Amino acid sequence: MDAASWETWMVLNLCYEKWERKQVAPNVITYSSIINGYTKKGMLDEAVRIMKKMLDQNIMPNAYIYATLIDGHFKAGKQDAAVDLYNEMKLNGLEENSFVVDAFINNLKRSQKMEEAEGLCKNMMSKGLSLDRVNYTSLMDAFFKTGRESDALNMAEKMAETGITFDVVAYNVLINGLLRLGKYDAESVYSGIRELGLAPDCATYNTMINAYCKQGKLENAIKLWNEMKDHSVMPNSITCNILVGGLSKAGETERAMDVLNEMLFWGICPNITIHKALLNACSKCKRADTILQMHKRLVGMGLKVNQEVYNSLITVLCGLGMTKRATLVLNNMTKEGISADTVTFNALIHGHFKSSHIEKALATYTQMLNEGVSPGIRTYNLLLGGLLAAGSMSKAHEILGKMKESGLDPDASLYNTLISGHGKIGNKKEAIKFYCEMVTKGLVPKTSTYNVIIEDFAKVGKMDQARELLNEMQVRRVPPNSSTYDILICGWCNLSKQPELDRISKKTCRTEARTLFAEMNEKGFVPCENTLACISSTFARPGMVVDAKNMLKDMYKRKQS
Repeated sequence: MDAASWETWMVLNLCYEKWERKQVAPNVITYSSIINGYTKKGMLDEAVRIMKKMLDQNIMPNAYIYATLIDGHFKAGKQDAAVDLYNEMKLNGLEENSFVVDAFINNLKRSQKMEEAEGLCKNMMSKGLSLDRVNYTSLMDAFFKTGRESDALNMAEKMAETGITFDVVAYNVLINGLLRLGKYDAESVYSGIRELGLAPDCATYNTMINAYCKQGKLENAIKLWNEMKDHSVMPNSITCNILVGGLSKAGETERAMDVLNEMLFWGICPNITIHKALLNACSKCKRADTILQMHKRLVGMGLKVNQEVYNSLITVLCGLGMTKRATLVLNNMTKEGISADTVTFNALIHGHFKSSHIEKALATYTQMLNEGVSPGIRTYNLLLGGLLAAGSMSKAHEILGKMKESGLDPDASLYNTLISGHGKIGNKKEAIKFYCEMVTKGLVPKTSTYNVIIEDFAKVGKMDQARELLNEMQVRRVPPNSSTYDILICGWCNLSKQPELDRISKKTCRTEARTLFAEMNEKGFVPCENTLACISSTFARPGMVVDAKNMLKDMYKRKQS
């Protein structure tokens, strides 16, 4: 039990004991308030205990109390307990109300089981229960979040048809859903709230400011921020995160700090999200002093320094290869009694590899083990990727063995690293071995990984195998990119020039290259210079010069546009 929960428990318990001492008989409303307080703090056992006391005193809980408890248990992931409470409610002769229905809708929404949610609503309506504004709002929100835009808009229409007016919460759900789709103009969406006679609240402003920041319309975002203050709408930490984050991303760090200073007036201090945003903005100048100064300023403004904050600072410094400064930060961190974790060591390992300090990266890994910090998949991904890039095959093999000994299995990301790493240094056998191992486990390689294997086959003229891999990509829904086509086209062109091939085989190779070239063009990819050279030299032979010129004409135009 955390400090806040303990305080809640003490206050509510004292109230309850006071009633008992004064022999004041609590009623349903009193009990409902206490149960609601415990449930909101996640103290479900205490909430259920109070309900049992109600029953002991022959006070029957109403449907609102059951709805509170059912919703609380669903949110805590205690599905069975929530259903048991619902069944208990039914056994006690209570019928569902809109709050009970909403608890179930929200639970199904979290699980993205919208068909079940729809079925539940139809069932409730067949029993004579009318959906209220809260139910419609929950359904609309759920449909938007599961990508069912038309169903969400249908919910909005049904609300209007049944005479249920929008409140600001419902409108917030609507505008958030519409703007997330990116199909609607932010200004016209926002004007609708005034037309309905509603006053925007903090959530409305947050949604709109976020939309403008994403669109790069920072002046519009600032305008809404000023409007928010003019209408005495109190911002929250989300407002701060959105606006400061948007300004930071655009490189407007001083304006972001101005907003942050205003937020202090409202009692909102910098948090980890703000810290990351501003440090990332400062990292663009690639000066450690600027980054460290920003960190210091934020601490001075009330940022609580903890492991996550230090990790954020170390990660930014290491991302720029500034491992000496990052190590000094680590030393300060440990002096303050804050221990390093996997994230800390991962950042340092990444930084050392970025600076080509392989021995320091391995020393950091050893330090990590000595301090009892368990490496994760990310750690091994960094180690193996760095070692393979440096050509340290034996050390990479040793590290992989240690990873398996620790009980960790490679994930898709690690397999991609292993395949790419081996492929890029010409270790075809190992690359294919890991590829086979990966697909056998049901993991799907990414496009760049397929490109490495395809290139291995193309280099030795095994274009049938390369083509099979392209087919496999399509089956697995892994989209080929420009590089995929470059590799395949050059492979077929080079194979067509092999003297041992007969005339028909050479023609087949050229046909394959032509087909892929056309497909590449249709998909809007631009070939690299090497591909253009391969095509030109392959088709610019006696009787084929016109073909080559026609095919390349469009390509060169596109490269220049």
